[in-house]
Amino acid sequence: MVKGEDKSLAQDACPVACGECTALHRADYYSAASENPCADAPLRVDLGDVDCITAAVQSGADVTKGTVGLLEAGLEPIVDYNDMGMCTVNVHWHLGAEHRSEGEYDESCDFEQDTTDDHRRLRGSQEGRQLSGRKGHMCCDAKEMNENHDALVANEYDWKYCTDMHVGLTYEIHWPHSSLGHCNSEWQYQEPFMDGVLCKATIGSVDITTALEMIGDRSVGIGVEGQVFTIVNSDDPTSSEYMYPAWDALNGWNTGVATDTVAYQGSTTGDAANNDDVCRGTGGAVTWHVDRGCHRLEAATMDNLCRQMLLVATDDMSIDVAPHGARETVSAELQTTVEMA
Repeated sequence: MVKGEDKSLAQDACPVACGECTALHRADYYSAASENPCADAPLRVDLGDVDCITAAVQSGADVTKGTVGLLEAGLEPIVDYNDMGMCTVNVHWHLGAEHRSEGEYDESCDFEQDTTDDHRRLRGSQEGRQLSGRKGHMCCDAKEMNENHDALVANEYDWKYCTDMHVGLTYEIHWPHSSLGHCNSEWQYQEPFMDGVLCKATIGSVDITTALEMIGDRSVGIGVEGQVFTIVNSDDPTSSEYMYPAWDALNGWNTGVATDTVAYQGSTTGDAANNDDVCRGTGGAVTWHVDRGCHRLEAATMDNLCRQMLLVATDDMSIDVAPHGARETVSAELQTTVEMA
């Protein structure tokens, strides 16, 4: 992130120059002969969707303190990703929260969302786009701001790098981590994220049986950090307390605001899964660290994250600068029996 002495972003301090630029993917600087060693991870297919009757513990869970599910996890959650040699291999987000945190983001916080109303449209821009993909839980704070016509959510932001994003809506951001990632290399960040999660297994031609054994005995670690934000747009974002200029948003959640968190064992997520007949084959393999709180985030900071994703990653992450659909919160029958402490 490039900042001036006043802590402003370069894209805000010099809007004329930045407005003339187009996002270039770092991949454009590499020749076609430079092959991605993580691409098309075979284990992605082997760890695909399974019938929910036979699935291991799933995500996103109800992380409300004291909640207990009905399915044994089999593994203890990883406490510290760094101790396991895990690095961030991707960042993406979902429209609404996949997890549930009572009173912060839950079913009672839903509200009518019209992204084409005049008050939500950027003046002079094209018509607002309709929301796509399954919508997860909204933040209760978002509901209150929208219904009270709060100035923080009254005007759409001029998005330069993120796509299909809207001020006033809630998004759950995920940072997948893995000790099988191509850490500290140009291929660390991958899309789809499972290519990054399984990269070293792909390079080493590890089969599914060996991979599951490595996960089971904790030879390797797979995890995700999840944090929920409502996008706001201040009149002067550079002086906003929701700008977080010191936060390295490409590499992990905002530890400065994550004061009430929980760790549990689950699976990968996404709106293709449900609680009936389509569950994730990664069940029980993924340690989740989830922030129970809902936070406000300046659209300018979010847009800068998208800029970093397009410029820093060698792999093409353009798909992930738009929100993904949200999985419905898992039922108690698919959630770990370990109490959410």
